[in-house]
Formats: sequence, C-alpha cells, structure tokens
Amino acid sequence: MAMLALVSERIAPDRPRNCFTVPVHKAAAVLVGICLLCAACVTGERPVLTGEMLPSTTMPEDEQGALPAASETTTSVAEPTVSEQVAREDARALVTPTGVIVPVLEVTPEEFVIRTPCGETSSLTLGTPIAVARVVLDPGHGGEESGAVGPNGLQEKDLNLEIAQRAMRKLEERGISVVLARTDDYRIPLSTRAEIGNRLGAEVMVSIHHNAPNWLDSNIPGSEIFVQSGSTESRRLGGLLYEEIVGALLQFDVAWTTNDDAGALAVLNSDGEDAYGMIRRPEMPAVLAEFGYLSNPAEADLFLTDEYRDVAAEALAAGIERYLFTDDPGSGFVDEPRIFTPDGSTGGSGGCIDPPLE
Repeated sequence: MAMLALVSERIAPDRPRNCFTVPVHKAAAVLVGICLLCAACVTGERPVLTGEMLPSTTMPEDEQGALPAASETTTSVAEPTVSEQVAREDARALVTPTGVIVPVLEVTPEEFVIRTPCGETSSLTLGTPIAVARVVLDPGHGGEESGAVGPNGLQEKDLNLEIAQRAMRKLEERGISVVLARTDDYRIPLSTRAEIGNRLGAEVMVSIHHNAPNWLDSNIPGSEIFVQSGSTESRRLGGLLYEEIVGALLQFDVAWTTNDDAGALAVLNSDGEDAYGMIRRPEMPAVLAEFGYLSNPAEADLFLTDEYRDVAAEALAAGIERYLFTDDPGSGFVDEPRIFTPDGSTGGSGGCIDPPLE
C-alpha cells in the first residue's frame, strides 16, 4: 500500500500581494503572524503542519480517499495475473469475491451467469473477469475428498494445492498466464474443473496428484504421468513432465516405491476409453501427474518439506515451459496402456456443497 504524505496548505497565487494593497486591519494581523514565526525560529519550534491526510498520487483515481481495511488488502487466494483489464463481456471465467474460480456461461448487463463448483447454474453481480489463460493447473481432490493420506497425517488435497500455487507463481514469473481450477480447500467435481479449462481455451491442463498404495521398492522416483490416448501433444507434454519431475526428484536420497510400468502412459478403462475424467474431459492437451507415493512413509516425510515442494513446483513449471516454447519430444514413454477402471467414488457431484461465492 502506498504511503500517504502529510502536506501543508499552499496559498494560491490568484492575484499580486504587497504591503500597499493589504487593508490596515489585515496588515496588523500579518505583522503579528510574522513576529510569532520569528519567535518560533528562535526557540527551535516548528510551525504545525495540517493533519489532513491526502491520497497518494500512486493510487488509482477511483480508489483515492477511501483506503480499504487491513483485512481487505490481503487474501489467501492468489488471483490470476492479467496484463490488461478484461472487458466484462469477454469474461469466460470469473474470480468470485471469495477467490473461487468459476466458469462463466453468459454475461448480461446486470450479472454473470456462472457454473458453481458443484455444477449448479447461478449468477453473480461482482467478480474479476478472466478471458483466457494459457495454462490451467488442477490441484486434485479438496473438501471432504482428501485423497491419499500419508502415515504422517499429510493429506493429498493440501499437498496438491501447495504445489499448484507455487508452480503458478513460477509460471507467471516466466510470463505465462495461469489459472487454478481449485483455489482453496473445497470440493469441485471433475466436470467443473475441466469446464474451467475448456471455457478459457487453455493450451495446457495439468491435474496434480500424489499416489497410493505402495508397490515395488525402487532406486528412482515412481512418478507417473497419465496422458490422453491418441493425442500426440498430450503424450509429448507427459514425456516432458516425466523428464523434469523424475530428474528433479533424483536429488533426494529416498527409498522410493514404484509401479512396474511407471512412466508417461495412457490408462484405459474396460470400455477402452481414457480412465480418468481429468484426461477424458478437457478439450486441450491434458495430463494427470502423480508425483510420488504419499502412502510410502519415506516419501511422505519428504513431501512435508519446503524443499520438496519448491523442487516439485519448479519441475512442473519447467516441463510446461518446454512444452509451450520448444519442440522437445520428452521421454519415459510406456507404449502399452494400463487397463484400470476407477470405482467412481470420487470426482462426482453427488452430495457436493458449494463454497461461499460472495
């Protein structure tokens, strides 16, 4: 917040002043004032400046004279950065007054018609419009859906959000616009997560996760990047993220666990479709990244550290940057798809309760 300065009043030079044009009674008053000022200089006292606080010239004109309360100047949710103001009618998504990102279905002169996190149609009169984002990061799980829980009590939903927030900041520092599908600890079905990316026309969508249960002991991280079957761009994105994440995590001396076909691979259900909703629903190249195994005690303790979280976020940002700005093919590909059908116990809208939106 800009500092506010105390300033003294200034006499406007609206007409010439001299001793011959000042009335006698005013001349006497001026003489008394001069004497008092001289006395103050002798005694070391200073004339008192006015106590009026004027708005800083660095504040926007529409905010001058009305400073927000301290609680209004900070937020726990990082809003997406934009280089220029988005016209109301161009809104494809909205940052609600509570910091939740929601898809915009329609804009009228009076309101934004939105999809709530739980998939309901509603409306808001206030919010920050977003027209486009190159990248959407989806922190897996949230709310009552905790995801995996480590032996140390670390919940996957919290770890996923922390990695996403850090990666968002790192991508923004690279000049890449980013939106988070989930900005706090609330439940949001897969359909709404994907709709945010689809409405914004994102070039990349990455769903962030940490795995369970334990499998085989390994000397290298068991990171898995699930890609869209039949999409060469999703496969390339997955290969680049696999390179960056595994390469970055190798610096940690940990007793890893892994599946026997870990790598960048497609996972198909019994119908031959992409098994995971965050692979199947997005219209852009999308992947689901399992960084490691939260169920493994050694990895769970590592995931508690600030060092791991920063390294993981940097690896995610670096992989996305390479995908957007290079033709690098990536590596770690597994040609044979894994066959797995999720039980459908998470990711749906049944029983979902929307977070406050205003």
